[in-house]
Amino acid sequence: MMIESNNVAKPIAEAAHGSANCVRLSELVAYTARKFRRNFSSQLMPLGITFAQAQVLRIVARADVPLRMVDIAAKLDIVPRSATTKIDALQANGLVERLSDHADRRSIQIAITDKGRILLAQLDEARKSTAEELFRGLSQSECQELSRLLSIVCSNSDSPDSGRDGTGVAVSGTGILSRGEGGIR
Repeated sequence: MMIESNNVAKPIAEAAHGSANCVRLSELVAYTARKFRRNFSSQLMPLGITFAQAQVLRIVARADVPLRMVDIAAKLDIVPRSATTKIDALQANGLVERLSDHADRRSIQIAITDKGRILLAQLDEARKSTAEELFRGLSQSECQELSRLLSIVCSNSDSPDSGRDGTGVAVSGTGILSRGEGGIR
């Protein structure tokens, strides 16, 4: 019969407790993301745009050059056909336009329109309002600390070869956390 010393059992117990804390943290992060999305989506309804369409519009607007459909799909971590559906809806509302790619006639590029830029300003205000409501119980320093910690978590969980940056949750995305934008936005 083998008897474990307290020196061995203690790290095992701490690891189990740490795992429970990590699970609880992951549940809180997921719940917070759902709450943000639900509240933000309700603010988007009067603007005539969905959460997913707002993500696509933001990606297109932030690009230095018009994007190909495959680039948008990669940033959203979705298949190109799903991106096409979102672009179709945005184009039908006059928010983006399809342009011919002079370097590759088979490729179509997507660019934001003036109407899309006007709506983007309203989306940014709605997103800011939603975030302020969500985090209203935190002080400025607590918000900065939470931003710092979530940035670490997001950068640790992104695989180096994923290239995703438009999911709304990833550090380099177009949603809540963004690199070079001072954390929570």
